[in-house]
Amino acid sequence: MSIEDSKCFSPKEFMKDRRPERFSDSVIVESSVLDRPILEHYISSLNARSQELEFEGFAKKLCEKIICPNLLAQTGPVAGGDGKTDTQTFPVSEQNSLLWYEGINDTSHKERWAFAVSTRKDWKIKCKQDVRKIKESLTGYSKVFCITNQYAKSNQRSDLEGELSKETNLDVRILDINWILDQIFKNNFQYIAIEELAIKTSYKSEFNLGYNDYKKKIKYDELNQLINKKINPSEITIKEVSLFLDCAILSAELENPIHETHSQFLRAIKIAKKFGTVQQMLEAYYQYAWKSHFWLEDFETFEENLNNVYKTINLSSNSSKWEYLVNLVSVNKAYLRTTGVTPSIDIESIEKDMLEKLNLIGDDSSRPSNAMYAKTQILIYQLQNTYKDTQCISIFENLLNILKESTSLFGYPFVKMFNLLTEVDMLFNENPAYENLLDFITEQYSIREGEIRSAELQLKRGIKRLSSGKYFESIKIIGKSLGPLYKKESSDQFILALKVCSYAYENTGLLWSARACMILAASMLTDDYYEREELNAYQIRAYNNISWLELKLGRLGYALKWLELSMIVKTGMGEQPIDENDHQNMDAFISQIILNTDHSILKEMSNFSEWLDHFVFFASSGNLIFALGHVDTFQEQYNTVVDEELTDYLIKLRDFNFGIKPRGINHSFEKRCTYSTNISGCRIAITFPNRAPFLDFSTSLLSILEGAFATCFVDNLYPKEASLAIDISADDDTFSISHEKEDYNGQLTINLMCSGFDELSSLNEYQEKIQDWSRKFVLDILPEIFIFNSTAQVEKMLLHDGALERLSLLSAGIFASKYVLGENIDNEVNSLFSKNNNNVKYELIRDKPWDFNYPKISPSLPDLKLGKGKIPSSLKNNDTIRHDDFYIQNLIKPRLWDLAKWNGVAFLHPINNTPGLCLMFENKNNGMHIFEDLISKVGINDDNGRIKITILKGISTANPAHYRMIISESFNRLSSHKRMTMISRIHTMTPDKTENIDRFIEDYNKVGMCFFGCNSMITDIDNKDPERFGILIKNINVKWAWQIEQNDPDIAALKPNDVIYIPDGVDPTAINSILDTIKSWSN
Repeated sequence: MSIEDSKCFSPKEFMKDRRPERFSDSVIVESSVLDRPILEHYISSLNARSQELEFEGFAKKLCEKIICPNLLAQTGPVAGGDGKTDTQTFPVSEQNSLLWYEGINDTSHKERWAFAVSTRKDWKIKCKQDVRKIKESLTGYSKVFCITNQYAKSNQRSDLEGELSKETNLDVRILDINWILDQIFKNNFQYIAIEELAIKTSYKSEFNLGYNDYKKKIKYDELNQLINKKINPSEITIKEVSLFLDCAILSAELENPIHETHSQFLRAIKIAKKFGTVQQMLEAYYQYAWKSHFWLEDFETFEENLNNVYKTINLSSNSSKWEYLVNLVSVNKAYLRTTGVTPSIDIESIEKDMLEKLNLIGDDSSRPSNAMYAKTQILIYQLQNTYKDTQCISIFENLLNILKESTSLFGYPFVKMFNLLTEVDMLFNENPAYENLLDFITEQYSIREGEIRSAELQLKRGIKRLSSGKYFESIKIIGKSLGPLYKKESSDQFILALKVCSYAYENTGLLWSARACMILAASMLTDDYYEREELNAYQIRAYNNISWLELKLGRLGYALKWLELSMIVKTGMGEQPIDENDHQNMDAFISQIILNTDHSILKEMSNFSEWLDHFVFFASSGNLIFALGHVDTFQEQYNTVVDEELTDYLIKLRDFNFGIKPRGINHSFEKRCTYSTNISGCRIAITFPNRAPFLDFSTSLLSILEGAFATCFVDNLYPKEASLAIDISADDDTFSISHEKEDYNGQLTINLMCSGFDELSSLNEYQEKIQDWSRKFVLDILPEIFIFNSTAQVEKMLLHDGALERLSLLSAGIFASKYVLGENIDNEVNSLFSKNNNNVKYELIRDKPWDFNYPKISPSLPDLKLGKGKIPSSLKNNDTIRHDDFYIQNLIKPRLWDLAKWNGVAFLHPINNTPGLCLMFENKNNGMHIFEDLISKVGINDDNGRIKITILKGISTANPAHYRMIISESFNRLSSHKRMTMISRIHTMTPDKTENIDRFIEDYNKVGMCFFGCNSMITDIDNKDPERFGILIKNINVKWAWQIEQNDPDIAALKPNDVIYIPDGVDPTAINSILDTIKSWSN
């Protein structure tokens, strides 16, 4: 650019070439222009035409636009009289003055200003007379404006202003014809002069509104109407604050009069300062700076607001906020180089501090996306200030490395960088390093776009499945979309997918994974606040949903903290913090939790009722006071009587079906804590140190297991273990995480060692290690817990159905709750239960639970009978099943039986006419452990018939004496569960004769009972208890194999290669069909 070109450089034309859609496309057609000399002559000669009164009206209109809008209409003497003032300000509330954007200032609404208008040629004398009369006759004025249509030399005007101000102690301003003409032509106020001064001119201005301007004008008018009519100036909400800045931006892009646009921005800044967030102030300063330079070409205002941006973000560690300053400093330096003008601010100092701060942010590895973007900003800034190709090559190479590292980071704005770098193609298209960079980002952009489009289709499918109640299909489909959507440019879709997943998990009974997904979504939404200080309804909804999930898990303290955050955001948005209906429902649910809480935990809640009052949960607070035993206080505070009617109501509330099994508070006051979940009937319990970070790690591990095995039974994987214990221990060694399996008396336990866990400080550094361990852990325990026929089933669940992808995502959000609620949240929750605060205390004075005399009654179920024919499709419909609908029989411990190795049966001579059935085990000690466990569960007399023994005869036509014995648990214990996994042990006996079995059956039938024990007990019969042996049982069934029906649980004893004895006259069709089915299962 030549020197001449630099002098003529227009920022507006430069930007208009790049962004024409941001500028006005309207056309103004003017004819017979009212130019300055003509208007100057007309105004200066007003007194010759006796237009003093018209000049008063004109001056008032002009001052309303430029100085202040709150001027009274003149109803007293006309011009030339002795009214002293021709107009004056009237008081306006500070709130209403905030809505002004014309004549904007900070004091006119609360001070009295006088305006004296004159057309006399002796303007000095007239000014002195008017000011002195105002001082002598009127009180309360602080400022006087003298407006004249005459010429006032600047030195004479300033001298007179100083003289009168000193004499009267008033702030005197003299505005002459030059000031009037400047304001008219700078702000296109010619129409005011024509209308008010009745200028006869053929001046005509036709405004042909452009297509883009038409849309912007509609929006601009709508915003102004909303601001003027709907917004309460004393209670402007955070959301409404943004409307004022939108209005100012539209004013600039419509290319409204410069004065109007300046005023709109000044109003937006004032509103943001008073009612908005720091981010809204930053946005207002930045947009004012940007528009001042590229639209208004006002470099002084640009630099003023650049400096304001710098002051606003000076303490921020957010690289996206420093991006504002990087942009403005780049523009400033470029303009200074181009034009050679002298800056009005210390731009060198600002630049130096900016780069230092960005380098510090870039070194912070705890926030990788933020750090990478800071490094990017430094390189982009260097690029804009670099002219040598060798330096550009180095910059592009460094940018390429950063982009490669950042492709998997959620918070890195890849698309923004793609758009920025492709825009400079014209400048660097011959640079090989730039071409390499462009090749990479173009390829990545294409891949990312393709992944997002495909994932969006999956997301839509998943939402449809959720809406139709197909929750497991929804989990599968949505789970596969989460990875591709985990990008900055698709963050809205990713958050939606997490919420859908959360709802699906919740509807299948997997509350920990539902909570984890919703917390991860909440952390992403909270980014909007940390980055832009933006509050929105999505945050409220997410926080409120988490509060409900925490309640359903019994974590009352955490539920209140999430609810508190929701209420804070609501208040910040100008909404009522409490939704009445939702609040009442929550109050009832908390009441149920309290009424179901264990007596030992209630004693730790002596001061909790005041916290409940704080959250307006008055019913819950009263129920807690009652449960603690303070009946008199309860009756007095709630003006009620504790009688049978109230007790009956509380019992009904305790047992009411809220869609989830009633539970008490799940909060530990001991050094170790236990959380649990139910996955298809297998209870997984994690015991861990009751402190951070193990609280978060344990809840995350439960969500990982739930997420990984969410669709297990849909994929035909069923747990064989009724329970799994995970025990977490910790030490201070260097970071590591490992696990080992332990089998004690048939109980599977995983011992998990966490070394060097340092909560959030270690999260980013060891995130990948934690994720790798999580995958290995799931793969290790899968065969220990589940039954499956082939690895293909496992591969389908883990890979095709996205279990591993869901697992990785859930493991990535281990400490997401602390990102939202703060690192000290666990201590804050514990403090709610602390007895050291100043809350009113109600100590536990009951010596037994409040409902001791009202035990819970299990719902009575009809006697279960075997169904006939095929299983109804409604019973096989997985869409209506939840994980907590499953029950796994736990009487038989497969692991213990595997260790004992059952290898035979012995029949004992009757003891007091009662025969004995003795199981023979290869490992006698383990066999003894089996019966010790059985005795602990059913006692020495199994009066309820929980132990079921089936003797299956006729299993081989070639060997008629062979039979099978089935040891199982009676299925009458199904309770209210919908599905049950039956655990049994089966052994085939191969005697040559039936003499022993026949004698035993005969003896059993005589008395209807027998003793049941094992070979390790035989030697102790005479010494210990000659009257008995093992367990007395009464549930032995003897049947022929051909009698087994299609839905008989004993079908498990049949084998594909059995050749069953079928008596003459019996139709073999049914049993052959069953055997064919068993063969198909085997295949």
